[in-house]
Amino acid sequence: MVYQIPELTEAEKKLPVAKYYYNYPLHGPNPLYSQLLDLGAMSPKDALPLDRCFDLLRPEGYDKVEYGYCMMPDGSGYIANYSVLSDSVTPEMRMWYVKWLNIHSKHLPEGVGNIRYKLWNQVDHIDHGLVDGDFKKGIYTLETLDMGRGSEAIRSIRHNFDVRDYGFPEDKYQALMDAHIGITSCWESFDCPGSHLVLSVTRPCPLGGVETLSREWIGYKAENGKFVRDPETPDFMLCEQYLRDVQIHNTVEQQHLSTFLPELYAEYHDKPMDAD
Repeated sequence: MVYQIPELTEAEKKLPVAKYYYNYPLHGPNPLYSQLLDLGAMSPKDALPLDRCFDLLRPEGYDKVEYGYCMMPDGSGYIANYSVLSDSVTPEMRMWYVKWLNIHSKHLPEGVGNIRYKLWNQVDHIDHGLVDGDFKKGIYTLETLDMGRGSEAIRSIRHNFDVRDYGFPEDKYQALMDAHIGITSCWESFDCPGSHLVLSVTRPCPLGGVETLSREWIGYKAENGKFVRDPETPDFMLCEQYLRDVQIHNTVEQQHLSTFLPELYAEYHDKPMDAD
């Protein structure tokens, strides 16, 4: 399946980078992911409990379920995602892109979002950048999460945290760094009430390329060295439909990255960061 993508404004179409928006169709989850999604929610007993979340941060090995979603007995939500990027996408490319998409290009029109972010998921992505231009204040995102069904866009702010401040041992952390294994640890707040806690590890895949194993605990946040429940997380985030939508969104954008990024990187990585 290929999604019908929204048209850019006439001003956006004049930006040279717009060709990456139109030249790379956005495909639905591949057949294996689609088969798993069709099975419905996973069993909560196979989810990684939050009090063992750091079990994810390892150089090898897998949980029983690496791809799935479910509601948990305490009323929170859970998502496990697994993706692989081929050797055509290098670590340098990924690191460059996640920095580059925070910068609006020089002649980006006002009020249209961030075209650099839209390249990653043309259907759901709208805007992305640094809060008040300061990385320490967080990274904001404006997006929908339903792959074009028409839900209202939600603005979120990503708050990064250091896993060592939350109990992950220094020696294990250093071992992962020495092995060039990446960790993502953050929680997201929204314009509306609610919190998502996110943890992932990116490491060499035994079959080639790089694999990312991620987990989301919907309804939790990181605060003062502890993971705490956010009781204000709304009901629309705590249901199987929402979890499935987020799972599909994450799947689609991860598999789409490898289609456009090698060519984009080759053209833009030596240009000024605000190049059009």
